[in-house]
Amino acid sequence: MKANFSKMLREAQNKKYAVAAINVLNHLTFSAVVEAAVRKRSPLIIQTSVATVKALKLESLSALARSIIDAAPVPIALHLDHCQSVEFCNKCCDFGWDSVMFDSSHLPFEENIRQTREVHRYAISKGVDVEGEVGIIAGVEDDISHDIESLAGFDETMRYINETEVSAIAPAVGTAHGVYKGIPVINFDLVQRLSEATRCPIVIHGGTGLSDDTFKRLITCGASKINISTALKLVYTQSMKQYLNETEGTINPLKLDAFVTEKVIELAESLFTLFGSEGQA
Repeated sequence: MKANFSKMLREAQNKKYAVAAINVLNHLTFSAVVEAAVRKRSPLIIQTSVATVKALKLESLSALARSIIDAAPVPIALHLDHCQSVEFCNKCCDFGWDSVMFDSSHLPFEENIRQTREVHRYAISKGVDVEGEVGIIAGVEDDISHDIESLAGFDETMRYINETEVSAIAPAVGTAHGVYKGIPVINFDLVQRLSEATRCPIVIHGGTGLSDDTFKRLITCGASKINISTALKLVYTQSMKQYLNETEGTINPLKLDAFVTEKVIELAESLFTLFGSEGQA
């Protein structure tokens, strides 16, 4: 069922769990994570990157998303992830996305605020929520790459929240997109301070590769949305390789898809349990 992005995250705040925001790639992965949410009775945020939306075509993906979400018995929000284009954010607002993440964090701080406010003005006119980012989260997320990291500060993050009126904030706290090359140093204190100072839900980007203890501590500190992208891509590709290796000489695409689907479901189910959202729908 269609869900309100802000309401979903506020409920997670109140009950001290986090909603898994999972980036999907196609119909298979979309259906798999929804099935996992149904099995675990968990709220879910389906994320689509700009690259995925363009590859599947905006109108077609919108129709697919709405048909699957509307038929599901659990609350699901459709979210656009890491978009740097005001115009593209507006298009997704027009075509049924429940929320958009506008990423102008690479710009000077004042310009980040200005452009986010521009996106916010249009989005609220369509009943769509906006997530923003302060600081620079390093790594690669589809077509967006940042070689450097610039951690967020408390004062600038609070000013950004107040001046943009975003529905969720993704501060750079030491996580990174992609696969970690070492053990990340997380600024748990910033997450804690922000959660105590504002009701704006806190988002953690770069969730793939963090330890279970790190996830739990972030949620305890106040994180209510955790993004997962690379983990799904790894499961998707590795399970496909596994099946093909185990069935060498056999050609059965339907069984291949079924095998990959179950592996993606297993990943999503484990996230709902870890993040505490299981049974909350």
